[in-house]
Amino acid sequence: MTYIKSVVPMKDHRLFMEMASGSTVTVDLSVKLKTMKYAELADEDFFMTAKTDGDYVFWGGGRLKLTVNELMEVALLG
Repeated sequence: MTYIKSVVPMKDHRLFMEMASGSTVTVDLSVKLKTMKYAELADEDFFMTAKTDGDYVFWGGGRLKLTVNELMEVALLG
């Protein structure tokens, strides 16, 4: 079962996600850019390469990969 239908990288390191359920969520990843795990996303060009395979959101052709659970945690807890 896939969870993410589509992703749209937006300015200011925000990621719009359309879920398979029909709901949408915007994740503000700017709050995580100073952490080791998310630091690579500080590069705006790299951030704009976001794609999904339905289970993961990945950047740079798979160089950085996050699960829907990791992204929802950022959305809910910052």
